[in-house]
Amino acid sequence: MMQARRRRLNSRLRRVTQVGFQTIDGFQTKDGYQTKDGYQSPHTPDSQPTMTHDTPCTRRPWAGEGGFSLMEMIIVIALAALMFVMAAPSFTITEETEAAQKLGALAGDIRAAYDTTVLSRKPHRLVFAFGTGDYWLETTDREDFYMGDEKLDRDPTPEEVKDRLEVFEEEFEQYKLLAGKEVDDPEEERTIPPTSPLLAAKDKIAPVEWKAVEDAEWSVRKLGPQFAIRSMQAEHHGRLQTFEELGSEAVAYLYFFPQGYVERAVIHIAPGDPDDRERYDERTYTLVTEPYEGLAEISSGYQEVDITRDERAR
Repeated sequence: MMQARRRRLNSRLRRVTQVGFQTIDGFQTKDGYQTKDGYQSPHTPDSQPTMTHDTPCTRRPWAGEGGFSLMEMIIVIALAALMFVMAAPSFTITEETEAAQKLGALAGDIRAAYDTTVLSRKPHRLVFAFGTGDYWLETTDREDFYMGDEKLDRDPTPEEVKDRLEVFEEEFEQYKLLAGKEVDDPEEERTIPPTSPLLAAKDKIAPVEWKAVEDAEWSVRKLGPQFAIRSMQAEHHGRLQTFEELGSEAVAYLYFFPQGYVERAVIHIAPGDPDDRERYDERTYTLVTEPYEGLAEISSGYQEVDITRDERAR
């Protein structure tokens, strides 16, 4: 047995002498010494290391070749989480951005309506629909349009205005009968209609007829569905017009006059869904007009504004 072990040991020594032996930092060959930094041969520089299947080349991994350390993995995960949070959409930011766009457009439209009124020398008004948040511009050919001193509890809807015009036309036919009949003038070969001061004043006493401005610049504007008119009060209103009281069919008007004047008014614009009552006032925006400049001042939150202060000052 001892002889057999001695023979195996001698055989291994011969193989090592012929082909080299493996070390920790490289492998030794019969022609030189291979390290992790390159091949170095103290004997013949041109010689190449030789290996066989009996001497597999295995070496210790270099520093940095073993993948990420635990600390590096933690830093990478933390940075990825931070980037995700920053990229995730924020409802508050989205809502504020949407409000800025909508309210900025409304303020611009108020100024544009003011300029259009002055340049055209015709009265105009913006119509605000509470239920949808839509608004549009209307005008009239009545240059002598006069608001009157009466304060309204609410503005009539377009359907109510149409009904008033029909009733007026029917009633005015009776005044035509009282004024007399038409008279034929044979010399002039014409018919002379009845005359009276009342008939002559028809255009001035009839309800004002408004029509929407339809051109490339003006069309129906939309605050909804994100936002709607919560409440509004202009100078011709006796009190604040509210959605809760008047319902989704309510409208309110903001009048512009050719002399360069827009009614002082306050408009409260709120989210279209008022279910979140706890934050409803905070999420409401307040718009106040400047009468002689045609501008609009916008602030966050529900603000109570006394629009009669200018009237008292005058």
